[in-house]
Amino acid sequence: MRWTWVWVIVLVFGVLEKGTAQTVKMKESVQTLRVVFDEVEQQTGMLTLFSNNELDMHREVKLESREYTLKELYEYLLKGTSLEFEIFNHYVVIRPVRRKKEEAKMREIKGKVSDEKGEPLAGVSIVLKGSSRGVITDANGNFRILLPKMNNIVLLFSFIGKRMKQVFYFGNDDLNIVMADENLEVEEVVITGFQNISKRHLTSAVTSMKASEIMLPGVTTIDRMLEGQVPGMIFMQNSGQIGVAPRLRIRGSSTILGTQEPLWVIDGIVQNDPVNVDAGQINDLDFVNLLGNAISGLNPNDVERIDVLKDASATALYGVRAANGVIVITTKKGQEGPLKVNYNFTGSLTTRSRYTDSSVDMMNALERIDYSREIIEKGIVLSNISSWVGYESALMDYYSGKLTHEEFVEKVNFYESNNTDWFDIICRDAFSHNHNLSISGGSANMKYYASLGYSRENGVLKKEQGDRYTAMMRLNLNYDKFTMSFGLSGNVQEKQYTPNEVGLMTYAYNTSRAVPAYNEDGSTWYYPYTYSGQNFPVNYNILQERDHTSQEMNTSGLSLTAQLGYRIFPSLKAEATFSYTINNSDQETYFGDQSAYAANLRGEKYDGAKMKNFMPFGAELRKENTKNTNYMLRGQLNYTKFLDEAQDHMITASVGGELSSTKYTGIKQTHRGYLKDRGMLISTFDAESYPDFEKWLVSTPDARGILKDQLTNSVSGYATVSYSYMNKYILNANMRIDASNKFGSRANDKLLPVWSVSARWNMKEDLMPHWTWVNNLSWRASFGYQGNMLDTESPELIIKKGDLHTQMNSYRSTIHKFPNPNLSWEKTASFNTTVDFSFFKNRVRGSFSYFYKKTKNAFLSKKISVVNGVRQYTVNQGTVENTGVEFAFQLYPIPPGLGATSGGKRGFTWRIDPQLGQVLNKLISKATENKKGDQTLHDDYTYEDYLNGKAQVSGRPLNSFFSYEFTGLNPQNGAPTFARIGEENWEQYAEMTNDGVCLTVMDYSGCRVPYLQGGISNTFGYRQFTLSFNLAYSIGSKVRLMKLYDNTSSNVSAPQPVQNLRRELVDRWRKPGDEKRTNIPGILSTGDFAETVDKPWWKTENSYKFGENIWQMYNNADIRVVSGNYLKLQSLSLRYSLPDDLCKKMRISAMYLSFSTSNLFTWSAKELKGQDPTSQSGSSTSISVPVLPSYTLNLNVSF
Repeated sequence: MRWTWVWVIVLVFGVLEKGTAQTVKMKESVQTLRVVFDEVEQQTGMLTLFSNNELDMHREVKLESREYTLKELYEYLLKGTSLEFEIFNHYVVIRPVRRKKEEAKMREIKGKVSDEKGEPLAGVSIVLKGSSRGVITDANGNFRILLPKMNNIVLLFSFIGKRMKQVFYFGNDDLNIVMADENLEVEEVVITGFQNISKRHLTSAVTSMKASEIMLPGVTTIDRMLEGQVPGMIFMQNSGQIGVAPRLRIRGSSTILGTQEPLWVIDGIVQNDPVNVDAGQINDLDFVNLLGNAISGLNPNDVERIDVLKDASATALYGVRAANGVIVITTKKGQEGPLKVNYNFTGSLTTRSRYTDSSVDMMNALERIDYSREIIEKGIVLSNISSWVGYESALMDYYSGKLTHEEFVEKVNFYESNNTDWFDIICRDAFSHNHNLSISGGSANMKYYASLGYSRENGVLKKEQGDRYTAMMRLNLNYDKFTMSFGLSGNVQEKQYTPNEVGLMTYAYNTSRAVPAYNEDGSTWYYPYTYSGQNFPVNYNILQERDHTSQEMNTSGLSLTAQLGYRIFPSLKAEATFSYTINNSDQETYFGDQSAYAANLRGEKYDGAKMKNFMPFGAELRKENTKNTNYMLRGQLNYTKFLDEAQDHMITASVGGELSSTKYTGIKQTHRGYLKDRGMLISTFDAESYPDFEKWLVSTPDARGILKDQLTNSVSGYATVSYSYMNKYILNANMRIDASNKFGSRANDKLLPVWSVSARWNMKEDLMPHWTWVNNLSWRASFGYQGNMLDTESPELIIKKGDLHTQMNSYRSTIHKFPNPNLSWEKTASFNTTVDFSFFKNRVRGSFSYFYKKTKNAFLSKKISVVNGVRQYTVNQGTVENTGVEFAFQLYPIPPGLGATSGGKRGFTWRIDPQLGQVLNKLISKATENKKGDQTLHDDYTYEDYLNGKAQVSGRPLNSFFSYEFTGLNPQNGAPTFARIGEENWEQYAEMTNDGVCLTVMDYSGCRVPYLQGGISNTFGYRQFTLSFNLAYSIGSKVRLMKLYDNTSSNVSAPQPVQNLRRELVDRWRKPGDEKRTNIPGILSTGDFAETVDKPWWKTENSYKFGENIWQMYNNADIRVVSGNYLKLQSLSLRYSLPDDLCKKMRISAMYLSFSTSNLFTWSAKELKGQDPTSQSGSSTSISVPVLPSYTLNLNVSF
């Protein structure tokens, strides 16, 4: 039986030291030994050390009401037993009685145990391996153990907070044992949500990290702290707006139509997104997710550690939802000891974009007017102008006689020097602050942790802000054979944005600096603006639009978790877990009655005239509410037992079942005629007077309101078993079965067993037992199957019931989903192998991994005849392959303790943590092949799908995109030319499919997702100072430059007067011969430009249309594609911790102050000219807020 030693420590809040009185007052009662030892410790401060194998803690003794000396009390307690006791300074040690006759036949082994600083360790357990015979060290670290005379004596030394040590004893010399701290290991335990696994027994691919090691002050969500920290994880953030959730890909993408995001787990409970956003949107790299993800409401200050599960062995117990990996978050819990109060404050300043930044490569007012002058000089007709402003407006007034030549020159000079700072008007330097207050403490039997958090995050766009309130409480109880834990957490988030339709950042980039924002008297300046699809202008000013529109996103969540454990036998424990979560999300998008958007709906023209349109009066209000409820009930049995007396063979097993239910309900509706200032009234209207409005009201689903109700129930069973031999050879097997009636009518399609097998070999002792510079060397490998399913599919025909058809006088219905009885699960085979190493007293350590994943039966959309009622059908025809390598490394170049003083002051420390992960992803399904060898996996793609990376092409990575091959500028007029678009190709293309034509005309440009990401962290310490920085890098992605031409559908080459242009156009073609020095097109005459827009021969060929015109092609040409590689100074921090003696004088336990920066520098391709490779792409229809530098002050105080 395993020999264990128990420290019985009861610390009462507010009591630091009670002294070491040698008498104890007892009341007349019957108490267990545990209660008596607790009372002794409380009255005297003496700790009682004993062996569980020799002393029954639950044995009851009868006490008299009197004062006992310690000697009297312990003699009474141990009377009639074969135990004796010794009293040292602060310890009472209970051990077996020494027998002199036996001692004569025994061998005595003596020695001393100390820590790495030479301080003696009291209470260290010394056990003869394979037996229950052992002793503990006294107050001076000395020990004496009597053992039978035998060969091959192996002693095991163990102590709380120290690494267990195995010592072979060969002679008669005294032993001097030095025990190292546990925290020198790479991580002692891995938490998977179902199990806590020792690192030496880990057979899976898992990256573990403490939250304190990756914490970035000022960053409000834990997912944004993972950049460059996890080998094999691709991190993408496509906007610098507040509240935006980044995209994470663990070891590539294993599905095409399903969500590619990892599964989030908090304290063993699977988390659901507050709003069930469609997987197609989540996977879209240009979709800015302001709604947040499953952990957006979690306060990072409440997080203790993060474990990223990557392979099938690690994720198998989570079933079909874990095919993209699992991120397990463990929150903080109370620590044994007196009440501890902690307060944390961060204040951050994020700087806005400026025209002086290299990231803003736009024309100034003088350059923009010079471009307009060239247009006029070439005699280009200005037509289809939506807004006569700036230089063009002054010119028209001069031509019409409204201005004299002198007045015209004066006006132009004003515009040239105006240089309106749109970034200053629209943006701001934003100050944000976070506050967190927590308490923790407890005894050996009860620990508690509670926290309150508040975060105010202000965006660089004016009026953009977010407030988050969080609260959390955790309680852990131990009583006899029972363990109990309770957790309660809640959050409220209130975020305010300007609607995306207003496009503040796009406006700041794309509006001419010659256009003013205010009149000379300071009043708001309006200009005529025509909305797309309309034929009349309205009054427009971006500030008026910003101030009279809003988008509010309010979410709240409450989660309750309870866990009960009972140890049935020493080797068998039963656990039950229950969780209940409720989330509410309310979104309101408002276009006020004074906004140009509302004026356009009301038909209010720029000149004051009014026409009947799509809204009689008032404003537009869009509301969307979503309620999500989830409950989970899990039962689990855990079994751990040594199979032999020598404790070489150990088996660990768990079996359990899980029942869960997730429900989303809500409504989405658009109201027009909304009167906010009149009690939030929705006005009525005269249908005959507003026929367009009535038509919109009856024909638009959003106007009538869309109700949603989605219920998912699931039941699962799982099991895991591990076998360990001498802690060197470990085998593991996991299995889980998930049931779903979403697939197939055949019974074998409704169940998917997810399983894995894995192994580990701790090979150091076998291969190099005498190599002292090698501390650890191990190998682990795993293979298994993961699965995935789509919530939207069903084996049954789904009919969507509609409203009353007025002409047919009956209710109408449409086909929503065609029956799909043959659809089966996506299945992913996963292989992983890893080598872990640790050298030179753990100063050099790390791991190297290789993985391979192959998904078969991947879901793809197939085009079918519309006669079936739907246009697309989901089939199992895709195959996706992911392969890669990962490298994690940790280096301590300076020996520990260098420069340390005898007073305990820290010396020099230096730690380097390079992380690297390469993921190669491609589709390998067979399909019709074009002459270039590219194969499509879909038969309904448009040319836009190939340009923006949405087309799936066999042999290429997911998110691959294509571009037109630029062949130079026309030497006659500077127009761009391209390969394979001449009319001579008409006959060839007429016999090809649209996909074949697109792949012939276009060339492969690259992938929008990088294949290699990582980080390099450096941490320096000396005395009270700590300096750290982290470099994050990304390699392998391609980025399309921002568009040069927006008005590509107009037959006029002149840009809109209000429009600003990229500074690249300053270097444009101007005369024959310039094509040799530049690739920027020139300004074409009206006739030449109109011909390029109106007369492309392919424009009317809808069966194989491969583009719009040469200007749209130039925006998407290969010459506009550059490397997306970057190296970023992600964080730089300097921390000062107050000395302990100063903290005592201030009556606090600890305090530190730090200053840090994030995203300070980004080194990337010079062709980007400052375009942020992480958040800004020419493939997007709008310009996102870049990821900007921030500066943070952090104060942390503990009491």
